[in-house]
Amino acid sequence: MTNKHFCAIAFFIFSIINFIGCKNKTSSTSNSNAQQSVFINDDTLKGFLLAGVYFIKGYGGTDLFNNKIMAEVGKDTTQKNFLDLLDTAYHKYLIFPFHRSAAEKVDARNTLSEWFQINDQNDFYLFLANLKDSGFQAHYILCKKAIDANGGANAVISQIDLDKYNMPKGSEVLLKFVKDNYNKFSSAGIKAWNIGLYVYTVCLGYGAEYIDAANGKNIVAQMFSETTKYYSDWKTYYNDFMLGRQFSGTDPSSNADFQKIIDSLQTNIYSPYKYLPLRN
Repeated sequence: MTNKHFCAIAFFIFSIINFIGCKNKTSSTSNSNAQQSVFINDDTLKGFLLAGVYFIKGYGGTDLFNNKIMAEVGKDTTQKNFLDLLDTAYHKYLIFPFHRSAAEKVDARNTLSEWFQINDQNDFYLFLANLKDSGFQAHYILCKKAIDANGGANAVISQIDLDKYNMPKGSEVLLKFVKDNYNKFSSAGIKAWNIGLYVYTVCLGYGAEYIDAANGKNIVAQMFSETTKYYSDWKTYYNDFMLGRQFSGTDPSSNADFQKIIDSLQTNIYSPYKYLPLRN
């Protein structure tokens, strides 16, 4: 799979962002039917699931992804080794899905350069640091602060003094988005958007040969550990992810496709999110 199938980040309305300058495999079931009360304990895989919606979209959506998984595990969900087969299949398709090759290296580097202004390994690590330490979440927090100080869900956008909050002209659209969705954000804001983009970028960086597998898995594992401090379930995580995607202004035409995949992943019998809860 090549990264050109994936939706990339559009320019963010705030112009002030400057992006340049383990595996522990254990399965459990309460009865012999693998469709009921089962889970896979695999924190390595969970880390990559933080960006799983990108990867599954790249495979053509949940139906085509399911076909790949069924080809690996078969259709009998009651077989005793069903969970082990699933875990192996998930590793094959979801951990570093941008496989290394001469063509992938060129493709990944072009994508990183075009969309994120990442032109070398140093840029790559600076970009990740920005996402981890501030990124889009920092701008959400600024908007939330302004909205809270001016009436919360009842705030009048036109009466908010942008200069007071050091916001550039044009920020009204972001303020309105936060106001209109005021009660939909979790207490973590849009942190999930930063996190998902972070893991997605690590995988692109692996394909671009800016990071090796061991270091890539290590920093993804660190990000997963950080994520569990803010999120206890995938539904809340991906709710914030989609709000963050909308807040960032990323390719609105693909929002419906992303949401469809996310909705399906919560219940689909072959979905990794069904068998790997964010927190055990």
